[in-house]
Amino acid sequence: MNRGYLPALTGFRAVAALLVFLFHYRTAAGWLPPGLEGAWRALASQLNLGVSLFFTLSGFLLCRLYYAAPWPGARRFWQRRFARIYPLFFLLTTLQFLFHPALKGLRPAVWWPEYLLNISLLKGFSHRWHLTGIGPAWSLTVEECFYLLLPVLFWLAHRFTPRIWAGCVLALVLLGLGLSALLRPIGWLETPHFTLMVTFFGRSAEFLVGAAFALLPAGRLARATHWGLLLSTLVVGLLMGIARHYGVAAAIDTWPGMALNNWGLPWATGLLLYGLTTEPSWLSQVLSSRPLQVLGRSSYAFYLLHLSVVADFIQGRLHRHVPQLPAVLSLFLLLVTAAVALHYLVEKPVHRWLTQAALSK
Repeated sequence: MNRGYLPALTGFRAVAALLVFLFHYRTAAGWLPPGLEGAWRALASQLNLGVSLFFTLSGFLLCRLYYAAPWPGARRFWQRRFARIYPLFFLLTTLQFLFHPALKGLRPAVWWPEYLLNISLLKGFSHRWHLTGIGPAWSLTVEECFYLLLPVLFWLAHRFTPRIWAGCVLALVLLGLGLSALLRPIGWLETPHFTLMVTFFGRSAEFLVGAAFALLPAGRLARATHWGLLLSTLVVGLLMGIARHYGVAAAIDTWPGMALNNWGLPWATGLLLYGLTTEPSWLSQVLSSRPLQVLGRSSYAFYLLHLSVVADFIQGRLHRHVPQLPAVLSLFLLLVTAAVALHYLVEKPVHRWLTQAALSK
């Protein structure tokens, strides 16, 4: 299995981050013709599925990197993931609490408990707290749970068969529902829907389906990119239909929508990822282009920035400096610029330093 750098998947990360941005700024569509605005909002309200794309991509990539390779050991693996994820998150979360307008002037003792829940990544286990700080960072709690369990999941697959992961998904769902019943009186995992929608208990299939597709040999599936795109489009259409049927904006807020997003979409995404890595296509060429490589490498910074005090600061000054562009486009371009600078000036150097420090021990 070729585990080398895959430029198309870096571009795929940029697309996933863009979808999440469009979901969060879907109401800023005043620049569209009136006849298109309603249709756009109906579509954009389902684009939180960009988070699902990130999860499935994570499972796919980590399985390619580590499953058939010499295992570096759980400690070394966790050190690498810590160096990749945590420093930028810690920096931006701290800035969020120091400079957020709602917290300015308050003594640290007032917001310190909430800050600790954020930097410890525990906030993702509580409906009350999961959108505090940098809201989208709730997904990092899910990611970190996957990192913590990955050595066990690999051991099970090597000891038995990767098919055992299906049983792991079911076990995690049942465990999550049980913990929800147990912990909701004290304000954690408050509802079954929240537990399955926001925590690893309900999102594990996205990672493990991606991992399963990474294990398939090249050539096993024909025209995978084509079928992956077709199935992804079908899923989006079904999500829009579910939202319309239930009278909600985002289909994932309903049980059928959540089930389709968490347990149906990963199969389409996994098929698409498999195609991008095993067969030439126009989509692979586009995603491998130089601009999307830069955007993909800085997508983590962009993801954290796009709903933060940095985004608030930019929005507060947009009309003064760039009145000729739609506000959401101006915001996007400025956030991309900030994310690229943050990646190359902070994220990448810190990651390299921490990785080298860990290797020297």
